[in-house]
Amino acid sequence: MRAILLVGALALAGCQSAAEREAAATGEFEVHNASMKEVAGLSKAAHSKMLMQPGTWDSGMQVVSAEFADGPDKAEQLAAVRKQERHAVKCQTASDLKPLDIENLEKVAGTCTFPRFVQKGGRLDVEIQCTQANGAKTTLLYAGTMGKQAYDVTVDQKSGVKGQPGYAAIRLRVYGRRLGLCQGQPAA
Repeated sequence: MRAILLVGALALAGCQSAAEREAAATGEFEVHNASMKEVAGLSKAAHSKMLMQPGTWDSGMQVVSAEFADGPDKAEQLAAVRKQERHAVKCQTASDLKPLDIENLEKVAGTCTFPRFVQKGGRLDVEIQCTQANGAKTTLLYAGTMGKQAYDVTVDQKSGVKGQPGYAAIRLRVYGRRLGLCQGQPAA
C-alpha cells in the first residue's frame, strides 16, 4: 500500500509544471498575461504555504469609496455596498481562514484573464480583467500585504464606462491580524 501511495504521489508531482512546483515549495508565484487555468493551478499549488494561522483575529472590511452611474437606483447601490462593511474580533478556525477559490470568480464575473498576478515576499499585486457574456467588462485590482499572521489589501473594482449606465467604481480595504490563541478553545 505504501508503495502505491508513493507511486501516486510521484505521478501527481510529474503533472505539475515547474512554476507550480516552485509555488508549492515557496507559496509564491508571479505570472503575466495568464489564464484562469494557469492562475488556479499556481494558487492551488501555493495554498499550503499561504495558510493563515487559526486563532483570535481582529479583521474587517471597510468601504473606502464607491461611485455609481447616475440613476434611480444609485442610492440603493451605495447603501448595499455600505452594508458590506464589517469588523469583528473572533476565534477563526482553519476552515474560516481558507483562501478564496479563484476558480469561482468566473461563475460571477464572466471570462477572466490576469494581466498580472504577483504573490511574493508577503506582497500581493493582482490585476484581473473579466468580461461577461453580455460584453460588460470589470477590472479588479488587489494590492497589499498578506501573511500567516496578518493581511491588509486594497481592492479596486471598476465596471463599465464612467458616465454610462452600469458604471461602478468601488474601493475596499480588507484587513486582519492574528491576536493569539482563541480563549477557552483549541484553534483547530
